[in-house]
Amino acid sequence: MVGALEGIRVVDLTAHLAGPYCTMILADMGAEVIKIEPHWGDPSRLQQPLVEGESPYYMFHNRNKLGVTLDLKSPKGVEILKRLAMISDVVVENYRPGVMERLGIGYETLREINPRIIYAAISGFGQYGPYVRRPSFDIVAQAMSGWMYLTSLEPRGMRSQPSRTMVCINSSPGDTVPGMYAAIGILAALHFREKTGKGQKIDVSQMDCLMSIIMRYSWHLNAGQTMEESVRELRKEIHGIYPTKDGFVVIRAIREDLDVLAKIVGVEPASLQPPSTVLEEWTRSKTRDEVTSLLSEKLPCAPVLTEVEVVNDPNTKARGMIAELDHPLGFRYRTIAPPLKFSESPGRVERTPPLLGQHTEEVLTKLLGYSKEDVARLVEEKVVTSPPKLG
Repeated sequence: MVGALEGIRVVDLTAHLAGPYCTMILADMGAEVIKIEPHWGDPSRLQQPLVEGESPYYMFHNRNKLGVTLDLKSPKGVEILKRLAMISDVVVENYRPGVMERLGIGYETLREINPRIIYAAISGFGQYGPYVRRPSFDIVAQAMSGWMYLTSLEPRGMRSQPSRTMVCINSSPGDTVPGMYAAIGILAALHFREKTGKGQKIDVSQMDCLMSIIMRYSWHLNAGQTMEESVRELRKEIHGIYPTKDGFVVIRAIREDLDVLAKIVGVEPASLQPPSTVLEEWTRSKTRDEVTSLLSEKLPCAPVLTEVEVVNDPNTKARGMIAELDHPLGFRYRTIAPPLKFSESPGRVERTPPLLGQHTEEVLTKLLGYSKEDVARLVEEKVVTSPPKLG
């Protein structure tokens, strides 16, 4: 089957996580993504541990891409990038604002070359505003968006009580959420271009994106209520994490579900309401499986799984959520498969993450018309690097 974005070419100038996550989504749906790296590579390649010299962190979000090395500080490197932009649909970058302009390949320059280009810029605080010069990573975005503070007050901890502990949530929502928003924006811009013929620039801020998915702002903006005021109110529902003999379960029971839960536990509904310990005493007397077998099909309840358990869960396997390919370095590459299940244009994992510069010669010769001798001269001049030798 043909991928939904078959025929769309993306120039990927991103590193770390937010940008590569965006372009991975596009690649999974069939876009041809050309990842441009400096000679030393995306810094995420160095993240420990390494498997045959490759980082699982880098491999997580760079599958399905072609890999090219390019010195963007050299005139010939800039020329190659511009030639790629001329024949591409999308450019994605996550440099600090102003860097692309200093390199001579900013949006205004690229749209002169290709008026239909869609240019997505991902940064910590956007392309304008008082924080435009500040560097940012996930932990900064979680702190500045309110996510970190509000999570400490979210009454979803033990016995439906707030933890009041500042934590940086795992899996970098400050990067992955902006990456998803950038992908959504690119899809919308492609649709707009289909109707009007016009490309455009998309400004994606980590802080903006995290703010946009925090419902608590609606309470504050419309009812004037802060999270601190909210958690002081007596809660009448179960919405928390509870210990068992061999781990933890999560249980949510409000309205009629509270009556169902009380009947199973063998108590009156009022005796379960926080800060009561009745439910905790009941779950402690049972295993995770015992609790979930009693509750999970009657009300929202689930075991708290480790990553090992999730990978081996029967639902994970039934949904085909683990993809595997042979890696050119000789190991079996395994990754989480695309989560969207299209009936006519399914997402696929068809390429392992590229080795540094793996497809440089292929892209320059097949797409841009360079000869092998031209590429050899560019290698000698250190505009590009030689592809890795395998076998």
